[in-house]
Amino acid sequence: MLHYVHLSGEHRELPLLEFKAVMESEEVRHRVLAQLDQVVLIESDEDPYQALRRTALVKYAGILLGVSEVSEGIQGVRRVLKDSDICPYGGYDHVNFRRVKRYGANLSYESLVNAVNELSSSLCRSERGRRLDVVVSEGCVVVGLRVYERDLSSYRGREPVARPFYAPGAMAPSIARVFINLSRASVKRKHNVLDPFCGAGGFLLEACSMGLSYVGVEINYTLSEGACRNLIHYGCVPNVVSGDACSIPVDKADSIATDPPYGRMTKPSQKELAELMRCFLEESYCVLRRGGYMTFAQKIDIPLDEMIEQVGFKLVERIPNWVHGSLTRDILVVMKE
Repeated sequence: MLHYVHLSGEHRELPLLEFKAVMESEEVRHRVLAQLDQVVLIESDEDPYQALRRTALVKYAGILLGVSEVSEGIQGVRRVLKDSDICPYGGYDHVNFRRVKRYGANLSYESLVNAVNELSSSLCRSERGRRLDVVVSEGCVVVGLRVYERDLSSYRGREPVARPFYAPGAMAPSIARVFINLSRASVKRKHNVLDPFCGAGGFLLEACSMGLSYVGVEINYTLSEGACRNLIHYGCVPNVVSGDACSIPVDKADSIATDPPYGRMTKPSQKELAELMRCFLEESYCVLRRGGYMTFAQKIDIPLDEMIEQVGFKLVERIPNWVHGSLTRDILVVMKE
């Protein structure tokens, strides 16, 4: 079966990388047919939607009815709907029309709805509760029947300010989930996720909400106690141990996702921060299973490439991520071969 996946435009690279990592970690056999701007078309005999529900940056996805060229205008959409074996346009609840950036200026929502109404009266029996997606990207008009839609309400409930214990500088839950997904933590394989700098427990909350097992390490007693409070508040096991990321008190981890300090709060010297990253990488390499992935972020002026290679990790991805002002931190994904 053919499927379409509409990605968020919140970051240039992260949505596509997260999608690919989740499909890999959950072992969803598929073939990518096309990669458009914020849209991926795939073929799969398996149901991909359960895996997509764990993503943070997939906006919606569904069954692909067909693709036309923008130059065909509304007639191309008509052709796709007529040729489709599925009848989503009869008794639809909503027609969702999206242009990615400035693509498809010759198409309008009004003309699209009129065309769908005309076809629904002559070709389909009424079936309520269906949503038709028409997404325009890079010269193509993607038409599909929506199956999955992202729900942001659960993330809002886990925002740092909504937790019983608040720590400044905590990462937003949606981005923490992206880190976990990039680390290829598998719900299917019941992977154990490690956060060696767990702070107030934001990464652990996301791992818990995804159904993963997890353990956090935190050197600051106040933060570790706060992390336990947060986890208990959300019905999660408070699996946090006091310890140092340079001497991780954990035997093994399937995946590591973490957000090391970068100087804004603790203000270490450049030398101290570099030394912390080196020993953290060495310890993480010892703890991580072979074939496992680790995702973390750090300032761009730390010589991490050399450290990563010396420790023995393979650098899989380096993703620039603007934080605020002049602060840019790279998100790095590494693998223990």
